[in-house]
Amino acid sequence: MVRRSSVRVPSSTANIGPGFDAFSMALKEPYMDLSVEALEGAEGIVVDVQGPYRGLVPKEPQRNAAAKALKQLIELSGKRLGLKITINASIPVAKGLGSSGAEAVGAVVAGERVLGLDLTVEERIRAASSAEPGHHADNVIASLLGGFNIIDNSLESLTYLNLKPPENMGAVVIIPSFVKKSTDEARKALNQQPMLKEYVQALSRASMIAAAIAQGRMDLLLKLIPLDPFIEKVRADAGLYGEGYNWESLLEEKKKLLNEYGVALCISGSGPSRFLIYDIRRGMDRVERAVEYLSERIERMAGGVERIIYTRPTAQGAKITEER
Repeated sequence: MVRRSSVRVPSSTANIGPGFDAFSMALKEPYMDLSVEALEGAEGIVVDVQGPYRGLVPKEPQRNAAAKALKQLIELSGKRLGLKITINASIPVAKGLGSSGAEAVGAVVAGERVLGLDLTVEERIRAASSAEPGHHADNVIASLLGGFNIIDNSLESLTYLNLKPPENMGAVVIIPSFVKKSTDEARKALNQQPMLKEYVQALSRASMIAAAIAQGRMDLLLKLIPLDPFIEKVRADAGLYGEGYNWESLLEEKKKLLNEYGVALCISGSGPSRFLIYDIRRGMDRVERAVEYLSERIERMAGGVERIIYTRPTAQGAKITEER
């Protein structure tokens, strides 16, 4: 019997240009370590948070994503026992990198082992996404399965496709220092219908991005990912990416980065982190100059940069690292 299970879970980026609520991708860095342990003679869930972002992760079980997901498993198992979740909070919180989704995934993968369950992949996804706002599964699927994912998450069914990212894709995450509004607040900004032209552009670009991922076409990915005709436009004009930003200033950056440095820029999830994609075969000099340019802009227009992370997509999802 497994008394304690530890899991390493990758962070994730979602939306990825025009793929709103449909695209997600796991990132090699940063990642989160989480464990679930059975407690003798106790009931309920106890949450212990450690790590650099521990002050930003709720410890109350009713508010903690890992605890909410684990509660689903306890109810499914029908067992009455105490469980302790220990979270090493090393994924930046509320920055668009799927920290709560990673928590939920880690709790489900580790909790399944401690509770002696045998879940399907779909059951793991459902349990983990139950802890996410609106039960959205994009970040959850990426952290669980790794890779690039395309999701259709309707009320009736969940359909997803897991693809291996191009081997020559590099990425940089630039994390602004300001505190963003919640994901729910970011959704409230989307209070208008896209025009037919915007809808067609988003659909065509998202379709080609998915095909380019499957074919390893970095040239198409760099060309198409920066140009979201609706979601990023509305949120930028609502000030969600920094008070000094609107769509015009964000679009100016996107064009300069692509044309001068060969780097594609989009917003990671609901933001505010900037997600840069590049072809590693073309060297790092232009990438470093692109990062310098964008960091200076964020410092000047949005109040500062908290952290810069050089990373890569990863095909490795949540992985058990230790059991006893």
